[in-house]
Amino acid sequence: MAQYKHDRFFKFYIQSLYRSKGNTLKNIQIHNDEDLEIDLMFIGDLEKQGWKDQDLGLFDRLMQTHPTVIIEHYSGYLEGVDVDDCITRKNLYWKYQRRELIKAAKSSQNLTSSQQLPKTEIVTIDRNNPFTWVLAVNCGKQILQDCATQVHPDFEQGVYLLPNQLRMGIVIIEQLPETPAHLWLKMLGNRESARRAFRSIEQLSPPDRTGKNDIMSACLKYCVYLKDIATDGLTPEESEFMKTMEEIDVWYETQMSNAELKGKLEGKQLQKQEIALKMLGKNLPLETISEVTGLTISELEGFANEQLQQLQASQNNS
Repeated sequence: MAQYKHDRFFKFYIQSLYRSKGNTLKNIQIHNDEDLEIDLMFIGDLEKQGWKDQDLGLFDRLMQTHPTVIIEHYSGYLEGVDVDDCITRKNLYWKYQRRELIKAAKSSQNLTSSQQLPKTEIVTIDRNNPFTWVLAVNCGKQILQDCATQVHPDFEQGVYLLPNQLRMGIVIIEQLPETPAHLWLKMLGNRESARRAFRSIEQLSPPDRTGKNDIMSACLKYCVYLKDIATDGLTPEESEFMKTMEEIDVWYETQMSNAELKGKLEGKQLQKQEIALKMLGKNLPLETISEVTGLTISELEGFANEQLQQLQASQNNS
């Protein structure tokens, strides 16, 4: 259960921080396999005003390393199998995307499938190959050695590069110094570093904390690390959001416990739908429900219509 909470917080957090700096996609399925997903992908737009409005220090520099960045987060110790999984997911994703981009380019030039694109166009297409940042709370030295990492020459302590052909780097959050430049990454660290970072963020003057907009102010306070910190200034909507999320956690834990007792786990899609229905019953905004569950707005509208029809049917029968 802890991983579920950390994962949800991580996705809220990144989307809230970077919504004004580009486009963030989440839960990207690979080959229609629900068990093989990329957590988050960020497509930056350096022309957006958000980059000028707030400097997020090292976090911004990581997100600017490439036009498209995959972000994977591990709330505990990073293991070798985790790195292998990240490589596999990215490679499978890019293999399919590259094929589609080449197909589209050939079609636009009226080339047959057997004809080759000019090398310059292939180079342009390959620039879309995402770079992956693995954000890990901590990691053993042996894993870094096994992955043939090197300290990133353009960054400070705690940032490592894997061999160039993998297009991947690892950030060990607990190795980052306690400085303002690392404040926003420290929120994804362990319990104590996240608490310290949260207090520092709260003390920032308004112009320096524009990242704490609508949903972010709620999700920061929801984070499992920060759950017991007394905070002021929540709006009624945020307070209701927090209350609802706690109720959903209790429901989710019960459902998972029951499923484990039966010797099986319910499918991910069914879990998402159950959570969505509960949140719809709370009349929460569709955008918020979509961020929590990963379901699209159109799917949620369909659920809402079904609920309305069922309610009308029950009223007519009574």
